[in-house]
Amino acid sequence: MNRKGFTLIELMIVVVIIGILSSIAIPKFTSVKEQANEASCRSNMHALANAEAIYYAYNSTYGLVGNLETSGILANAAILRCPKAVLGYAITHNGDNYAVPCPNADPNHGSIADGIASW
Repeated sequence: MNRKGFTLIELMIVVVIIGILSSIAIPKFTSVKEQANEASCRSNMHALANAEAIYYAYNSTYGLVGNLETSGILANAAILRCPKAVLGYAITHNGDNYAVPCPNADPNHGSIADGIASW
């Protein structure tokens, strides 16, 4: 008698192997995803800091997000978001100094103040 198919032991071994592989892959995936979120947030803050430097060169003062958009320096400044935050970046300035913090307040994402990154 020639039966085709898999035995219960063979199926159980396959399920155990898949479980082991997924227990290794899932934590690695979440770590890589967090690194990508940090990189995206930092890239957004760098874009805003560069736009602030250009705005300062033209106007001798720092501007807010709306100023960067209306001046045409960074047209999408208001839509820049940290991937882990709902709100956009809030630039604070007093005319001579500025800061671009991460709205998520995650210390790994850092901030930029007067062109110097905190990470």
